Amino acid sequence: MGRPEAPVDETVPERAEFAHHLRALRRAADLTYAELAELVPYSAAQLKRAASGRYLPPFPLAFAYASACHDRMEDGDLRRIALRRIALLHDYAEHGAAEYKLRERRSTVLAKPHLARTLADLGGAMRDQWAYAGRPSYRRIERETKNWVSHSTAHMIVTARTIPRDLRQYVAFLEACEVYGLSVTPWLRAWIRVCGFPKTDEEFTRTTERMNPVVSEIYRKVLREEYCALLRRSREGEIPEVRELEAEAKRELHELIATRTLPVRPLTPVYRSSRLYRTISPAAVGLRSDLPTAP
Repeated sequence: MGRPEAPVDETVPERAEFAHHLRALRRAADLTYAELAELVPYSAAQLKRAASGRYLPPFPLAFAYASACHDRMEDGDLRRIALRRIALLHDYAEHGAAEYKLRERRSTVLAKPHLARTLADLGGAMRDQWAYAGRPSYRRIERETKNWVSHSTAHMIVTARTIPRDLRQYVAFLEACEVYGLSVTPWLRAWIRVCGFPKTDEEFTRTTERMNPVVSEIYRKVLREEYCALLRRSREGEIPEVRELEAEAKRELHELIATRTLPVRPLTPVYRSSRLYRTISPAAVGLRSDLPTAP
């Protein structure tokens, strides 16, 4: 009697269920791995590893394994049903293994789009979200975005070489990185803050015509809120551009006053050791602006 088979690896439940099913088929067929290897184009070691639960065997190997075990069944309909079940269990195990791989690669750092102020900040937040989503492959991003984001573009975004060219590509990349529904709101605010508002109605229509209706409505709401906030800040002089214009106007005013001032000697000295001089604006003393300026 050979040594007993090692227990199935239960790390991934879906993969373990598939391995248990393969072992049950072999036991029901009353075959050893050596006997099974004579019926299929695979070695006994490959067949034993396929039923270990440590990895998911390719479907051709699993199908050959199951077919060899089901060849002893007299009922053809029962055999077809069993083989169909193998295909379903293999798909289920493949999906579970992919999800487990994503969980293992998932980062614990949350993306912070509300802190983005520049294109570099926005790109960094997108890379953080990609890592938090489990670092999905570039081909998977291309497939889930329906080619809105190609695998080469996804690679360039993740490697900090570019950012999405427009809002539709931006939203598609985020959806591929598990940003759905209302959770896209801070990302839309970050896009408006960094890339600005739509310049024309045609640009707005072109941007939203193929967008998800839910995301489109959220975008409209965020646009209204950000525009109202922009007007409110402009009245309070909190926008950097407004502050720069005010500062430039003050500098020009000071330069104008400096060129239109005259030295005036006080009637009496303040100190006996020296006389003080001061400059005043001609407008302050009622002088005309066409008088010669001070040298």
